[in-house]
Amino acid sequence: MLSSLTGNVAYARHSLAQVLNFALVLSTAFMLWKGLSIATNSSSPIVVVLSGSMEPAFQRGDLLFLWNRGERAEVGEIVVYNVKGKDIPIVHRVVRSFTEEDPKLKTKKTGSKPKAITTTPSQKLLTKGDNNPADDTELYSRGQDHLDRKEDVVGSVRGYIPGVGDNTPHETFFTTKPSDPGSCACSQTRKMGSVKRIGKEFAELTESPPTGITIELVDESDLYKWKVYMEGPEGTPYQVFTNPCGNQNQHKELANCPQGGRFLVNLILPNEYPFKPPTVSFATKIYHPNVSNDDKGSMCLGMLKSDEWKPSSRIGAVLEFARQLLVEPMPDDAVEGRIAEQYQNDRKRFDEVARDWTRRYAREEEEKQ
Repeated sequence: MLSSLTGNVAYARHSLAQVLNFALVLSTAFMLWKGLSIATNSSSPIVVVLSGSMEPAFQRGDLLFLWNRGERAEVGEIVVYNVKGKDIPIVHRVVRSFTEEDPKLKTKKTGSKPKAITTTPSQKLLTKGDNNPADDTELYSRGQDHLDRKEDVVGSVRGYIPGVGDNTPHETFFTTKPSDPGSCACSQTRKMGSVKRIGKEFAELTESPPTGITIELVDESDLYKWKVYMEGPEGTPYQVFTNPCGNQNQHKELANCPQGGRFLVNLILPNEYPFKPPTVSFATKIYHPNVSNDDKGSMCLGMLKSDEWKPSSRIGAVLEFARQLLVEPMPDDAVEGRIAEQYQNDRKRFDEVARDWTRRYAREEEEKQ
């Protein structure tokens, strides 16, 4: 009987030890979580991506590390926010930012004289998923048009582990140095997302290129520099004649055939893409009012101006618009005023010169291929 009692006591001690060990593990995890929350000033310093709305920047299952000690969120920065009345965090990018003061707190009357109250204007944010066609207005609470930086945002993304849900090892990517936690890492965060965005667009354009356009990378290790080969559109002085010499009478206006029509265009993407527009320039000389008549070959495109560029714009649309300018130049938005004036007042002479330049320079580019 004594031995049985001793065995029961030992079993009870063992069970109690297991319970205490488990409680110790839970309390340690809780303290670590609370400590991390205090250090980052975020109620949820680590979150998991649950949807594909931020693809290609982030995929489902990516583990994100947040930082919430910055006073402001910059445009292009990826933030995590909670919608009032809902507990699911949303990971989206800031596309607009502005400050707003509460008019009720501007002045306070004391006696006959109003007394100014010093307040810090609240920052308002508009967010959008990279993979969504519209902004997040419909996701916000009823009557809410923007997020409040202090009240709604859980934190800004400062690091991540991709694909944490699978079984393969992954590298952890941090977008700011641990020794400098207060610094703004939004530029690195933007580049992290832009690489995936550019890679996806490049793959799509390679598989299904726009009419008359083919692309390749200048350097296989650099996604930010593209070589674009653009064929002159049909019915323009930049047109490609595949076999014009087969019928000389059909092309009497061509003094020398064959005529070229393959132009090399350089496309450079900034690190901040898609929040800053790409740069498009003609490496092949071309006679056109919207392309500078120099070695740079700079192209004036309205949609590439900083005040008109939209992050939702795609590279394919830029290239199609550039090729459409060969069909319909825009003399009112020209970089070469003399050529624009000739295009408007002496179209026949413009076509002759443009055709001659195409024959001389674009054919050379065609023969290189």
